[in-house]
Amino acid sequence: MKRLLIVLLMGSVALALGACTEKSENNMQQAQEETQEMMQSAEEQMEVTKQEFVNQVEEQLASMEEEMEQIEQKINEQSGEEKTELQKQWESLKDKKEGLENDLEELQAKSSENWQDVKEGIDDQLDSLNDSFNSLKQELGIEA
Repeated sequence: MKRLLIVLLMGSVALALGACTEKSENNMQQAQEETQEMMQSAEEQMEVTKQEFVNQVEEQLASMEEEMEQIEQKINEQSGEEKTELQKQWESLKDKKEGLENDLEELQAKSSENWQDVKEGIDDQLDSLNDSFNSLKQELGIEA
C-alpha cells in the first residue's frame, strides 16, 4: 500500500511536471508567434510610410515639372549675358532634379528597414531643389 501510494505520488508529480513543461512550451511558442506578427506588422507599416513619402515627393516633382516648361520658355525669350546666366541656373536645376529622381529610385529599392537612411538626404535635396526652383521663378518674374 505504501509502495502503491509512492508510485501514485511519483506518477502525479511526473504528470504535473510534464503539464507544466508543455504549458511553458505552448506559452513560449505563442509569445514567439505574437512577436513575429508584431514585427511583420511593423515592417508593413514602415513600407506604407515609405510609399507615402515616395508618393509625396513624386507629386512635388510632377507639379514642378508642369512649371518647368514655362520657365524654359521664359529663359529662351531672354538674350545676352542674362540668358547665359539663366541657362546655367536652368541646367543646375535640371541636374538637381535628376539627382533627386535617381535617389528616389534608390529609396524605392531599399528595404523597409534601411529607407530612413536615404530619406534624410532626399529631404535635403528636395529643399535645395525647391529653393533653386523658386529663386529661378522669382528671377524670371513667374509667380510662385
